[in-house]
Amino acid sequence: MPSIKQKFAGFFRQISNSGGGECLENANQMKPLHTSDSNTGCFIQRYLNGESRLKQPDILFGRTGQELPCLRLCSLQSEIIATHTGPDGGLTTVNRGQRGHVTSQDPDVSYIDSEDDAVPLPSTISSESTSNDVNAAVQPEVSDEHLADHEELPTKEPTPAAEPPEPEIEIAGVVNWNRPSGIAFGAATSLYERHPISGETAGNPLADAFAIVTRSNNALLCLADGVNWGERAALAARSAIHGAMDYLNRALFPSTTNGRQLTTNDVFLSLLRSFHAAHSMILQEGGLLTTLTAAVVAQLDQSSLQNSLYTGSDNSNSAKFVVCVCNVGDSLAYVYSPKHGVREITHGSHDIQSMRDMRDALGALGPVDGQNPELNNLTCSMTVIEEGDIVFLTSDGVSDNFDPVVGKFVVARKPDKIVPLPNSAKQTTKPPNRNLPTVEAFQRHELTLLRMEDILRNGMMPTNDNGNHLKAQQLCEDLVDFATRLTTAKRRLLEDLELYVDQDGKPLDPEEQKIRRRKICERLALIPGKLDHATCVAYEARIQPPNPVNIAGTEALTREMVASYPFRESSI
Repeated sequence: MPSIKQKFAGFFRQISNSGGGECLENANQMKPLHTSDSNTGCFIQRYLNGESRLKQPDILFGRTGQELPCLRLCSLQSEIIATHTGPDGGLTTVNRGQRGHVTSQDPDVSYIDSEDDAVPLPSTISSESTSNDVNAAVQPEVSDEHLADHEELPTKEPTPAAEPPEPEIEIAGVVNWNRPSGIAFGAATSLYERHPISGETAGNPLADAFAIVTRSNNALLCLADGVNWGERAALAARSAIHGAMDYLNRALFPSTTNGRQLTTNDVFLSLLRSFHAAHSMILQEGGLLTTLTAAVVAQLDQSSLQNSLYTGSDNSNSAKFVVCVCNVGDSLAYVYSPKHGVREITHGSHDIQSMRDMRDALGALGPVDGQNPELNNLTCSMTVIEEGDIVFLTSDGVSDNFDPVVGKFVVARKPDKIVPLPNSAKQTTKPPNRNLPTVEAFQRHELTLLRMEDILRNGMMPTNDNGNHLKAQQLCEDLVDFATRLTTAKRRLLEDLELYVDQDGKPLDPEEQKIRRRKICERLALIPGKLDHATCVAYEARIQPPNPVNIAGTEALTREMVASYPFRESSI
């Protein structure tokens, strides 16, 4: 078992030789960089010394799916292979009354597959009147004389009827949401500190939510991050996931047909409508604001000439998939490829050429302006992946902690501002930190992806066995674990007992606690990491045969998977 010293040596190996404080000037002289090449120094140093990232497959984006190429998909298989939602029940905790909303009863919203006229919904009938009508119809009339004739007959003890099995309740188009697997998994935790006296974790409840459904040749993934803290932020995230996933399951996989063949334009239309359903569910449930990212991964029809013109000729027999993503806010989507590394699918939703304010989510669903959402950065994105690649969505609690500036590996270059002073005063400027490299905005983005790639290829520790094929479950656990470890020192500082009690051990009043916490702000800013809720959901693109019916085995696997990664606040 590695010692503490070995663990920290492995964790910080990326900056073991990251000296040099100058920004890269000549990007044209770069040569391809691969994070697994460890013989020539760490990837940060090699990148800043002129090595470029590996050439990545195209990522296209636009405001709507109509602006993107129209690719033909294979028939979407409808049998569910695996499902997962969380934390703490995820989307299953909202819309408990199964009230109809825009996804199922709004006559103005039609599904993309509707070929027949909509069938009008039956009028609502109360349960009491229905019960009375049914009883009157099926029970014969019994006269008083008939009852009198039977009064003296010996009564026989009625045999207790066997209790009927509880009906399976469908939630958001799925009956059982707790069937994770190695290729379809999600993880969530809190990076905030725990109060040393009350034991409560700051920022509770977790305001993130995720859901994933995988089928034989396709998958649906959703992730939402409630804006700010509180019950209504968490409610907004779970409502958005519920509304979007409900619409996608019903629109793309209607019960009347199976094996439907669609195009990517159809999928994007469905994704955009699912955002309307998500927003409606937030308003219905009384939630506040949330980001939302939804992805549909589907197998491409490789026999299509139109597809081959876009994807190019490929002699391999492996299947290809297309990832269609719609997002609003700062929850992002990525692809990890053993061949190409990590690339961000949603980079079109934010400007990677300028330094971003991490306090601004850029957009949100929910009642931002009256009943209206803020869709400033609503973006549709698309990329083609190979079988075995992993698609994953993250909240900013994960993605921001891979930012090299947040991790204190580099410093961001700031524009030079000269403030005019009186002639008698001297111009003083704060000297830059010469111990760390200085990077531009686009380099900051590239290094974020390289850090992710390094962790996924090589693991957290030098002793990790990275020869095995990475699975979606391991990817989620590695990313969340990295964010948890990076923020450990911040939590330790905020959990110092002296911030909460006086010299006699008596609890301080809230105002005094705030004063003491403000005094450590400068120290806190020097420590790497960002405290937040951290969530990741991932799917490995793969053709899967239908599951054999084995209820006992499925339940045992579910218990084992959930026990291996419990949803709780970080204890590190």
